Formats: sequence, structure tokens, C-alpha cells
Amino acid sequence: MADAAPSPGVRSGAVERVYTGLRKLLIEGAYPPGTHLREESLASQLGVSRTPVREAIRKLATEGWLDIIQNQGAFVRRWSRADIEEVLSLRAMLESHAARHAARHATVGQIAEMKAICSRALSLLPCEDPQAIAEVAALNSRFHKLILDASGQRRTAAIIANLVELPITLRYFKQLEPDDMERSIREHRALVEAFETRDPHWAAALMEAHVHGGKSLFLGRVTSLGEDDMTAEEPAGDVGSNTNSGN
Repeated sequence: MADAAPSPGVRSGAVERVYTGLRKLLIEGAYPPGTHLREESLASQLGVSRTPVREAIRKLATEGWLDIIQNQGAFVRRWSRADIEEVLSLRAMLESHAARHAARHATVGQIAEMKAICSRALSLLPCEDPQAIAEVAALNSRFHKLILDASGQRRTAAIIANLVELPITLRYFKQLEPDDMERSIREHRALVEAFETRDPHWAAALMEAHVHGGKSLFLGRVTSLGEDDMTAEEPAGDVGSNTNSGN
């Protein structure tokens, strides 16, 4: 007798696990832009049937992580200069809004944690190894998340989460020189001062300038390297092939 089909709850849980796992790998840059994600290979690697993989891929495509090409399959999206300009311009607007509210509502504890993050990040300079760069990138993400938490703007935070968790984040920090990183951290410290003095207008202006400055710096660096794909670091391939297994 054939095995019974999995219940909707079990199937939904499998889709969520596959979706979460693939999204994490995409954020970390495990699959270079242009990589062909084959359902059968992913299902084998993840120990699931092709159905939850297919549904997870569709969900990731609707969020802009993947491109689905008819009769070819799913490919990791390539991020153009226009894509990055749009994303970071949106970030500037949304995060300045969050900073304005954080200046009104940030707790003493949240401000203290922001200060500690800035101090730790400065102590890692100059970042001369990949581990230090990754830690500074993580500290940067934590700093910005604290501001979102302090703002109390949950819908804004949800929108920003999808904008920030792109494969360009770590790529951005890999392009920075120590002086650039130090400037960014000192801009964070200026934001902390605006929060301490409860100055919402100054906090919003600082955040907008901070994000726009980072955008100009990043785009300038990758353009000088002659890169059309803003997120490319490795040649793309097929998941499950010998040249690019996604490991």
C-alpha cells in the first residue's frame, strides 16, 4: 500500500524549512548571481521531495531573490546598478523615518548597546582578514536593527529587512577601505548622540546622509572595478554540478 500523502501542516513546515534555509544561503552569497538552482539537486541536498523546494523557489522569486525563466528554471538574480540605487534610496527614506522615531523612543539600554557596538567595531580596525570584515558587517547590521527596534515602527522594520538582507551587504564591506569603515562607524556615533539628545530631525538627517553616502561609495567602488553585476564575486554555475555545488 502506498504511503499516505503528507498532511498540509507537515507540507507547510517543509516548505518553510526549505525557504528559510535557501534564503539564508542566498543572503550569505553561497550561490553566486546567475546560478541555476535545480529542484532535483536541491531536494537531494536538503533531504526533501521536490514539492517543498518548488514552492520555496516560487516564494523566493516573488520576493526578488530569484528569476524564474520559462522552460529553463530558477536562477539567482543578478543585481544591476539600477537595482542597487533603488534599494539603497528606499533604505535612506525608510531608515531616516525610523531614526526620527528612535530619537524619541530609544531606551537608555538600547543607546548603551549602540555605543558598545560602535566601540567594538572600531576596535576591529583595520579589518585585514575576512573574519574581521564579516564581524564588522554583522555589527553594522545589529546597529541598524537596534534603531529599528527602538523606533517601534514594525511595518517599516519589516520592509527594511527585505531591503537590507540582500547579497550586497557583505559585498559592500569587502569593498571598503579601513578609512571608509572608520568614517561609517563615526557616523553611527553621531547618530547615537542625536538619540541621546532626543533630536529627531537631526537623527533623520544624519541617517539619510549616512545611507546615501554608503550608496555613493559602494557604487563608485564597484564601477571602478568595471563590474556590471553589482553582487558578482564568483562565476555562476548549476547547483549540484561539479563546478558549483553551492557548498
